[in-house]
Amino acid sequence: MSQEIEIKLLVEGASTEQVLALCQSLAKDAEMAELELSNSYFDTEDLRLRQHDMGLRIRSRGTEREQTIKLAGEVLGGVHSRPEYNTVITSDKPDLTLFEEDIWPDDFPLFDINRDLVEIFRTDFTRYRWHLPSGEGRIELVFDQGTIKVGENERPLAEIELEVQQGDITDAYRLARRFITRLNAQLGSLSKAARGYMLAGKTVLEPFTHAHFVPQKTNDDVGTGLYRALTYALQYWQHNDACLTEVPSVRAVAGITDGIRLSKVVLQQLATLEVDVDDHILRLEQMLGHLGWLSRYDGLTELTADDGAYHRALKQYPKLFETIQEQQEHAVQLELVQSLSVRDDYQLTLLELGALCHQQPRHEQIAELPLRQWASQRLREDWQNVIDAFARPTELKPEYYLKQLPLLQSSLQLGYCVGYLFNEEDRELFRAPWQDLVRGIREIMALKLLRDAIRDEDDSQAERLLNWQKVQLESLLYALERSRKAALKQEPYWLG
Repeated sequence: MSQEIEIKLLVEGASTEQVLALCQSLAKDAEMAELELSNSYFDTEDLRLRQHDMGLRIRSRGTEREQTIKLAGEVLGGVHSRPEYNTVITSDKPDLTLFEEDIWPDDFPLFDINRDLVEIFRTDFTRYRWHLPSGEGRIELVFDQGTIKVGENERPLAEIELEVQQGDITDAYRLARRFITRLNAQLGSLSKAARGYMLAGKTVLEPFTHAHFVPQKTNDDVGTGLYRALTYALQYWQHNDACLTEVPSVRAVAGITDGIRLSKVVLQQLATLEVDVDDHILRLEQMLGHLGWLSRYDGLTELTADDGAYHRALKQYPKLFETIQEQQEHAVQLELVQSLSVRDDYQLTLLELGALCHQQPRHEQIAELPLRQWASQRLREDWQNVIDAFARPTELKPEYYLKQLPLLQSSLQLGYCVGYLFNEEDRELFRAPWQDLVRGIREIMALKLLRDAIRDEDDSQAERLLNWQKVQLESLLYALERSRKAALKQEPYWLG
């Protein structure tokens, strides 16, 4: 068994000559090997290997064949890390029984799966390979160029892999930076297998639209916990980034935004512990500035959604409803986000945050401070800021609610980072009214946009509609007031 650790970069936008020239320049005197490789990937029709996050292939080179199984791993900042087992095989049909028995999960139906294996897709490519000395070992630099095929369908394949073979992963990150800045390479979070399954129509890449609590461990120190949270945030971001590349959608952009915000929250916690991440935070803030159109889009969607509170009433005014739909369409700026995602600074931020998760720099106080103790203290301090903002004796105005939304969202995201450490029932009871507040504040934005749309209409019923909008806003503020009072009465879950 070997532990495959590699950085994957997509270079489909560069010419073969450009890629080879840079590879050879970085390899210096290392000799290039050129290999023609054919790979068949197998699974059952119902994808039982895929369900276990396993990938099985047979690689052919001339008359030689090698069977490989890759088990569950992770992708972080372009770094792919997963256990890999290889064995020589003489047949074109795979045989799982050739691998060691102890690699399989306890409930793995080995013989049933082995019997039902079929070819799902194949990849054929030319591999250009160099071995670069690094640390106590080496880094294998490869450029793969070819196609992924399923019957008559195919998609191009052009990627760089930097596999760390007992070398220094810092060297691999340094090389990756050169490919990003010189060739506009993009970090690849999808393996060849993942893209093959998609081409075969066996899997669909869906955006993540809701964060989960990071599964923290009570006995960890605060550094371990925060880097685990950053790892989760980065993986969440990168998954949605891959969705944007494969099937661009507003949902993917929303997922990217949530991933960036969550990453920023974790980095802000590291900054309070004297970890130098200020430049990263600044870059994330700049990125979020390009994603601000989402709040307007979400507000307009609240007005037009079939299951929304205002859809039925507004449909009675076709001209106004059509105007709102047009504004919703014009609010979408997918091309802006796509152009942002391929920029060097965006890709380098993903790479550097991945490196941060691997290197995990920490000061002595981070290593010595228990995570749960720190989490209780930090949640208390953060909650006090929220209390100061929302515990006002008078009813809050719409503009005030909107101004406090970022503070409340950040507080709830901090809960995603460390809330797992505390009682689930207490946690959900505490968070529920605050989450209601978030939804209500977003609805305020929707009603403000509705008011603007009504005012722009040259309609004899404009005054009537404005009065209706005013009543809806007053009703919403009444509900928000109730949620606010309920939220302020909740017992903090970190005190239990």
